[in-house]
Amino acid sequence: MQHVRAFSLVLIVLSLAVLALAGPVQAQQVTWKLQSLLNPGYMGTDAEIWFAQEVEKRTGGKVKVTVYPGAALGFAGPRILTVVGQGLLESSQMWGAHVSGDLRLAEIIELPGLIPYDIPLRKKIVQMVLPAQEKAMGGFGVLPLASGQVEPRNIYSRKPIRSIADLKGLKLRAQGVVETEFTKAIGATPVTLSWEEVYPAMQQGVIDAYWVTHSATFNAKLHEVAKYCYEVGLGGANWFVIVNKAALDKLPPDAKKVVLDLRQPVSDKLWDRVDGDIREFKKRLQEKGMTFTQASPEDMKAMLDAAPKVWDSWLQKAGPEAADLVVKIKATVADWEKKGRKL
Repeated sequence: MQHVRAFSLVLIVLSLAVLALAGPVQAQQVTWKLQSLLNPGYMGTDAEIWFAQEVEKRTGGKVKVTVYPGAALGFAGPRILTVVGQGLLESSQMWGAHVSGDLRLAEIIELPGLIPYDIPLRKKIVQMVLPAQEKAMGGFGVLPLASGQVEPRNIYSRKPIRSIADLKGLKLRAQGVVETEFTKAIGATPVTLSWEEVYPAMQQGVIDAYWVTHSATFNAKLHEVAKYCYEVGLGGANWFVIVNKAALDKLPPDAKKVVLDLRQPVSDKLWDRVDGDIREFKKRLQEKGMTFTQASPEDMKAMLDAAPKVWDSWLQKAGPEAADLVVKIKATVADWEKKGRKL
């Protein structure tokens, strides 16, 4: 028995010696997948790529985030909240209108005509609504890591649109509940399609036009099938980078801090691009042969007059918290206008 104990002791000592010679055990790298719905070159996707690079750099390689642009992993926009909440993806780009059926608060800043186009004003309002959005998304197991409002939306078409009268009967791709109702209110026929379906639908004449922005149109090469833009400049989609809360909580404390410390810098990467991209991508689309028609003041008034009815319809299903936030947004806009359109 003593011989056995002595032998066991020798084995333990030898094992410890081998471990000591081998040096410290390296921590296993954590890998995350982040699906971007759009392509590199688009402001949101570029911000997400920067986020991935910063996470790896600031964690010393402990956390690696691989970005899959163009919805490469096959998860369509309307599924993203559920997919990330269930942990099928650790992170993703998400748009407010994609989850309007599950989470109305995600599209509150997208109400057409609610927030004038002014970057400081929009930043303030995005920060105002974000705590309520974060609380609501938490019920899905998701944290909105970054948030911003992109450029106002326009109508891009196969044939010229010269006035609001030309929208009557037009098959117009709309995104989410709010834009669908607004499309009806201005006389067009809304069609629901995922973003990936827009190009072939335009190419085949399934739809006549779609709502989006200059930058998204260019980066998806939609200028090949849409030769005209009716510049309306209303609304603006709410861009998010969302993460799975359980995956975030499993990170080592120092790595988790790195990710959370990037919340504002990632959002700023988007905000810093909005103004410049409107001008830059309009120029690029013109160079590709797209013709632009600015909506007349009379047509803009007609659209803005139709918008509050859409807000009222949305509010009926959005709940009291959303109603309170809309009141606060209106008050913020009114104060901004009273101060000469300055904060």
